[in-house]
Amino acid sequence: MSKFLRSFALVAVIGGLITVTGLSVAPAQVKDKDKKDDKAKVDPKADDIGVTEVFMGKDGWRFRIKNADGKSIAIGTMAFDKKEDAVKMVESLKTILSKGKVVEMKEEKK
Repeated sequence: MSKFLRSFALVAVIGGLITVTGLSVAPAQVKDKDKKDDKAKVDPKADDIGVTEVFMGKDGWRFRIKNADGKSIAIGTMAFDKKEDAVKMVESLKTILSKGKVVEMKEEKK
């Protein structure tokens, strides 16, 4: 009978240890999860919306807007001497596009 009780106690202790350690998450898993969560908190829809790129072209700083698929949907027509000027233009465009209205252009007769 004592052999049975010792075996039962050993199984119970092992089961308890497995349960306790099985419920916790390894530190490496927590770090990776936190990194993913941080990216989502920074800009949750960045991948769904697209990006605005400011880059150095042949004639100066330019910008382009790419959709979520990475295709250019708008490209600035002017080159800027300073990166800051290109960024200011992007900010100006954001304001215009968010507050301005869409107007249909009538086709000119030739």
